[in-house]
Amino acid sequence: MDKLRFGTDGWRARIAKTFTFPNVNRTAYGLGLTLRKKKKSSLIFVGYDTRFYSDKFAHSAAEVLESMGHRVVLSSKILPTPALSLAVKAHRADAGVMITASHNNADYNGFKIKLPPGVSAPSSFTQIVEKNIPANEPELKPNARIQMRDWLPFYLKSIAAKVDLRAIRQAGLKVVIDSMHGVGEKHFENLISGSKTKARTVAGDRDVFFGGRQPEPVSSNLGPLFTALRSWKADVGFATDGDGDRIGMVDEKGRFVDVHKLHALLLYHLWVNRGMRGAVVKTVSGTLMIDRMAEKWGIPLFETPIGFKYIGAVMLKEKVLLGIEESGGIAIQGHLPERDGLLSGLLLLEALVTMKKSVTEAIGFLQKEFGPFYSGRIDLENVPAERQNAILNRLKKSPPSHVGGRRVVAVQTMDGFKLKFEKGWLLVRPSGTEPLLRLYAEAPSSGEVQSLLKSASSLAKLS
Repeated sequence: MDKLRFGTDGWRARIAKTFTFPNVNRTAYGLGLTLRKKKKSSLIFVGYDTRFYSDKFAHSAAEVLESMGHRVVLSSKILPTPALSLAVKAHRADAGVMITASHNNADYNGFKIKLPPGVSAPSSFTQIVEKNIPANEPELKPNARIQMRDWLPFYLKSIAAKVDLRAIRQAGLKVVIDSMHGVGEKHFENLISGSKTKARTVAGDRDVFFGGRQPEPVSSNLGPLFTALRSWKADVGFATDGDGDRIGMVDEKGRFVDVHKLHALLLYHLWVNRGMRGAVVKTVSGTLMIDRMAEKWGIPLFETPIGFKYIGAVMLKEKVLLGIEESGGIAIQGHLPERDGLLSGLLLLEALVTMKKSVTEAIGFLQKEFGPFYSGRIDLENVPAERQNAILNRLKKSPPSHVGGRRVVAVQTMDGFKLKFEKGWLLVRPSGTEPLLRLYAEAPSSGEVQSLLKSASSLAKLS
């Protein structure tokens, strides 16, 4: 059978091709065996998203783990990934399994592992799981009825307590939320409605095909949100991804706000408005705006490879205020060492209310103080792993001294291949979850970003 490998966050594959019941059961057995070597019977929570057959895959994985002598609790309904992580943390479970492919296309599903206190399993753990995955589907018979529980109310109550909902509800804003037919449902709308602020949700119902969109909250996927915001003349729009751990934002004019600006806005809000303190952890694709803010305020700054498991690992060791990644994942001090799209959106809304600024005004203020910086990303599709490795090896062996007329001042190979310029940077990196080669860039103007990405495409396509 197939050799199963965990990527940046979990094992993901196409449904019915590689993501099958036998392979899910093999993976569950590998996890169960890994846990059993430390404890004979572990407490394991299992959750699932809105994807095709996610509930059935979750039940099958739960049966395998239960048959191995573990104590398993299965979610009674779909729920966000951070809700499962919070349950693992709050109830001191030994591990959690989330059946989800997060932001991937509808034909994908995945198997995420969470460890105490709700953090993504590190590579050191998943590599052991991989080694323990049997070559064939285990022949195990369920020995008990699976216990079920609804963790959603506890999760919603928890995040509601972490924001000033009264101020948000009294602000009189008009907010549109795009749940992208994922686990976000109408939770955001229900939390902020009830007084002067009005909210509407688009794509809040379950659709295993996500309405024909990829459930990733980036500009190219948010047509319904743009349309709804403009027609209703709303003040701000938010979008959560398929499993609810990422956030995207749209301004009052219906323009997508890149996630780096959201990071800067959140850091300003937490540090200045709330007076919270702690370090910041960002990935190699993070904005230089954060570097400037950290330098001005004396904030300890850590940089990691891409993947929230790396950010989470730092958060377990250090007092961290904010953990951020380019794909829209944000972790907040006092909540989880893991990303949470819904909480991040609520805090961004709280920031706008506190600052008494529109999205455009708030971002403009931050750009003036700590920028200007603009960013972009291109995904080169259908690039097999062998080809990706060949491109990276070539670049590392013979790094260019100039790119598009810009002098390279430093080269970083922590994750992929990153070129740093006096004002900006360029990153070439494999996706880690799909056969994609991702190209990232940041520069003082959008024109320079596009020029850098064009240069990166040429570099990546050279033989």
